[in-house]
Amino acid sequence: MFLSLDLLLDRTQNIKLMNTIVKLMTLTLFCFIQSLVAQETGDLTVRFENVKETKGELFVGIYEKDNFLRQPSIGKTVKVDGNGSEITFKDMAYGSYAISVFHDLNGNQQMDVKSNGMPLEPWAMSGNMDPEQYPTWEGAKFELNSVKQDLLLKFQ
Repeated sequence: MFLSLDLLLDRTQNIKLMNTIVKLMTLTLFCFIQSLVAQETGDLTVRFENVKETKGELFVGIYEKDNFLRQPSIGKTVKVDGNGSEITFKDMAYGSYAISVFHDLNGNQQMDVKSNGMPLEPWAMSGNMDPEQYPTWEGAKFELNSVKQDLLLKFQ
């Protein structure tokens, strides 16, 4: 009788040990999968060229495909100075983005446009946009895919 009770206790302990091992393996697998899907991030520095006026602010909008030219995913303002302006966006997830910038010369915090929709204030956009055409996502997008990335935007 003592022998069978000892075997029963050993079996119960073995089951508990196996359950613990399975839980640890599951947790390890979960952590490994999380590390695979963790997003990589980078810092994006945007420099501006051909800024003719040294007054006002630059309104910078970073867009994703779903919100292109409606509501920026990230928006910042940059004070214009004579040394050339730039801004850095830190820890951005790798992916496709577009940038639209306008130089607010009169301080009303909006891009002023003509009656036909063409801008009255200087502007710049990522990609290779024709300044006479309405911007498209495909023409404006770029890929953020490195830890530190620079982008030069030229004002129209």
